[in-house]
Amino acid sequence: MESHQEIAGILLRYHRFLIVTHVMPDGDAIGSMSGLGLGLQKKGRQVIMTCPGGVPENLQFIPGSDQVVAPEEVPSGNYDVVVVLDSSDLGRIEGVYEKIPPGMPIINIDHHATNKGYGTYNYVDSASAATGEQVYRILIAMDVRVDPSIAICLFTAIATDTGFFRFSNTTPTTLRIGARLVERGADPSGISEQVYEARSLESLKMLGRVLDTLQLDKSGKIAWMEVYGEWMSELSLDEGQTEGFVNYARMVKGVEVALIFRESADGRIRIGMRSKGDVDVGALAETLGGGGHARAAGCSLDSQSISEAKELVFGKVYEIMGLAGD
Repeated sequence: MESHQEIAGILLRYHRFLIVTHVMPDGDAIGSMSGLGLGLQKKGRQVIMTCPGGVPENLQFIPGSDQVVAPEEVPSGNYDVVVVLDSSDLGRIEGVYEKIPPGMPIINIDHHATNKGYGTYNYVDSASAATGEQVYRILIAMDVRVDPSIAICLFTAIATDTGFFRFSNTTPTTLRIGARLVERGADPSGISEQVYEARSLESLKMLGRVLDTLQLDKSGKIAWMEVYGEWMSELSLDEGQTEGFVNYARMVKGVEVALIFRESADGRIRIGMRSKGDVDVGALAETLGGGGHARAAGCSLDSQSISEAKELVFGKVYEIMGLAGD
């Protein structure tokens, strides 16, 4: 396992980069990718950035996000190294991993405890609240001046993965780095407005439909919601525009585990998971081929329907929580 100083030195050996993050990217994914990409460009490096599914609408304000291309647009052989950010395993960069040439070095930078250590070089630090914290350390070690654009990227990464510093993963180090980024030009109020208060009318209409599916199990400790593909098509939305909906299920009094089941355009069922009790949803997601944090995780299943996926997932949840199923 490499340190951030070692990763900084390794990055400086290369000149052409492919930087990638996970499917259905969140603020930490896009903020970390853009922040690292802009930092490497300041060092005179060539950078290609990509992620499955593209940049969600509410994150398109992030500097550098306009450079992110679709996986199918990545020119083959135009890079010397792949940097994978915020992804616990290579399955989460579906559509990109399959295109990486054999023998291509991979630098794995992540903060998930479930990370597989799949890289040629690995900087995995589960004590970091967000991958954005790790990227900040790397850029400082590379002697990159953190300008306002990079500060916005990394503050967004850290703030969104900590619920704007409300979640239990927030540490004194997290707050110190956040303060430094504000000093360098990040505007917390403006970033919060862009992330949480700039949704399209269609996205809010979708939220209304999804909230209508909100249900509790008989124990009152598990809440779930459902998102159907036909609704997405009708409102011309992509999956990224439902990011964060699962948190409404987490708000229900007494709920310890919140789930959202989404029909994906690729025919799979994607499940988002949140926890505010003692249940480790990262470990739960890992048993289903996914990954994440103890309090926020996800996975994708080849289930034929949401009903089939629910049966499988609820079986695992009840087992972990020691509850009798419905």
